[in-house]
Amino acid sequence: MDRLNHFLKFNLRFSLLLLLALGLSACNLGAASEGVPPTLAARATATPPPTVGFEGGGDQQQPGLIGAQTPVADPSIEINNLLNQVDAERMRSHVSYLQNVKTRHILSPMDQPGYGIGAAQSYIEEQFQLISQSSGGNLSAPLLHSFTAYNTATERATNNNIFAVIGGKEANAGIYIIGAHYDSVNTSLKDPTAFAPGANDNGSGVAALLEIARILSQRRYRATLIFVAFSGEEHDRQGSKAFVDYLQQGGMFSEVRGMINIDTIGNHDDGRGNVDDSSLRVFSDESNLSQSRQMARMAEVIGDIYGLDMRLQVETSRDREGRYGDHFSFNEAGIPSVRFINTMEQWPNGSPSDLIEFMEFDYLERATKSIMMFILTQADGPRLRRCDIVLRDLQNGNQSLLWDPVETASGYMVFLRLVDSLRYDAYFTTESTNVDGWDGFRQYGAITVAARGSNGIIGPFCDEYAVSPEIASSP
Repeated sequence: MDRLNHFLKFNLRFSLLLLLALGLSACNLGAASEGVPPTLAARATATPPPTVGFEGGGDQQQPGLIGAQTPVADPSIEINNLLNQVDAERMRSHVSYLQNVKTRHILSPMDQPGYGIGAAQSYIEEQFQLISQSSGGNLSAPLLHSFTAYNTATERATNNNIFAVIGGKEANAGIYIIGAHYDSVNTSLKDPTAFAPGANDNGSGVAALLEIARILSQRRYRATLIFVAFSGEEHDRQGSKAFVDYLQQGGMFSEVRGMINIDTIGNHDDGRGNVDDSSLRVFSDESNLSQSRQMARMAEVIGDIYGLDMRLQVETSRDREGRYGDHFSFNEAGIPSVRFINTMEQWPNGSPSDLIEFMEFDYLERATKSIMMFILTQADGPRLRRCDIVLRDLQNGNQSLLWDPVETASGYMVFLRLVDSLRYDAYFTTESTNVDGWDGFRQYGAITVAARGSNGIIGPFCDEYAVSPEIASSP
């Protein structure tokens, strides 16, 4: 284990400190013409925001948001190639194996072939190993992080988090954790022998984790990616809590920019005739002002921009009432974190009926594509190194929005949120870092900006700039 610890520390530190010479000249981004308003796109929400007009004479536009069409980004061939590689049948085989080990309870056998959590661990290790072998050196795997899991005060066993690393190629781009728990339980949480197939919860998340790691391992990205299959989630998040401690002790936790939790994404119906096959819920945090909630908003609007066949729907809480997930462990440690989960839930937690025959693999495939696209924006979009957004009042009553340029950006996107809004209500694109001469900013509570790369990938958003003092009291 000491050797693995040393390897992880070296690999991550090396990835983060290695700054490649980009050799790119700065983009020639001229200032926008004063007095010309941006062309706003309304969010495709059920309740459209109010019409926004522009004051002033001449030939200025008077566009309204209601009825405006949301422009869809034109994904590059590279992006489409990655998305089109998501394979539902490959994910089906992962779920099938995990179900067939009968139970993945933390106290189930570690050394019995084809049975128990040990068999599940071995399978995930083997899959990471195969991915690593075909990655051309991009993905380092499998790596193990051991911790003591407990069922009761006297029932303990060594469990393992299994992880893989794609080292980043740009300094200061940070680390993103992509996680899914592989343990399962029956409704009797304390019985390690009870049948606990856990096909959707969370064979679906592990299948998506392995598939995303396989596809993204074809190259490296600006940020470092760590793919983790956690154990012990069903027992108070023991595995992810231990992994947070592990990263903190290794001195790497300060570099973690976000955590993406993939947990239960393979059902589109509730078993009672209600179906939602077009959305995923995104849970994050209770506060509408937190970085976790902003991360959830990013996911939702990214789905709109790229025209993904799955709506990523921001929720108002950290999770369903009385429930939890591994994103809690990172959120509680101060890391922006989100959880993706299907909108409809067919079985209660730990149900022995959570079987592969009740999953919808077309839905799982589309959910996986949407999550992978969001990961790409976080990991490989150009990052605004200084997110100092400035909004200046002009003498004519209009305002000017400014921010620092990014040398590798081909353009920028500005996102606008009304004071009480859960999500971004409008956005516009610009090639300038100076949006001049518009009074429309006053109608919003918060603004954020992201850079767009030449490959069409939009980068992480800046922290929101509060336009209105009322934003501090928004829900």
